[in-house]
Amino acid sequence: MLYAWIDGVKRPPTAKGERTACHDCGGTLTSVIPAENVRHWRHKTGDCDSWSEPEGPWHLGWKEAFPEDCREISLSDSITGERHRADVLCGAGTSNATVLELQHSSIPEDERIAREAFYQQDHRMFWLVHIHNHQKWNFGMSLNWQSRPVNVKGKEFAIMQWYGRSTQFIEKWKRSTAYVFFEFQEQIFFLGGKPLSERIAGGTPLEKGQYALCHLTHEEFIRSVSGA
Repeated sequence: MLYAWIDGVKRPPTAKGERTACHDCGGTLTSVIPAENVRHWRHKTGDCDSWSEPEGPWHLGWKEAFPEDCREISLSDSITGERHRADVLCGAGTSNATVLELQHSSIPEDERIAREAFYQQDHRMFWLVHIHNHQKWNFGMSLNWQSRPVNVKGKEFAIMQWYGRSTQFIEKWKRSTAYVFFEFQEQIFFLGGKPLSERIAGGTPLEKGQYALCHLTHEEFIRSVSGA
């Protein structure tokens, strides 16, 4: 966790050995002051958010692209009491309230579905998926902007064919009910959902391994999350 509430102020730790209580579970948080990485808080007995993952420079850099009061926002289910921290929440309390989840590592499909069900109760939800590991080569080889290009509301989409024998990665994200964006080599791509993809394909569902993409600038992506 980057932040904890101390005396009514949400802040990172300032000194080695500092302690406070988690705002969500009441458990003890201790400061972590690394020599090179970002200062953060660590639960003494394990993070109370079961969806929490280790965070590196990629996560932290994207969080810092948004105002501090939009980062690491705790949300709860009013019926079950289930609680989770959204990486980013913009426009809280408005009709454009948007949760952004930053996904650097692989995620099981059942957890993806659970996160979408939780966050989409009262919010729009965006994923930003970092393509940086063994999928990097497949994704790069798949990019073909001359393949069935279509202009939709001023944005150029094209239908790609996933390169490689296994299409499991792209098919999983095609099934998402949230808005899915990929970051690949510091570029942002929007994955067209099922209705949009069928529109781009002339009214027919895309075949296995096919997917529709458009390119966005970082500024366009940040504005989309922010509801601007």
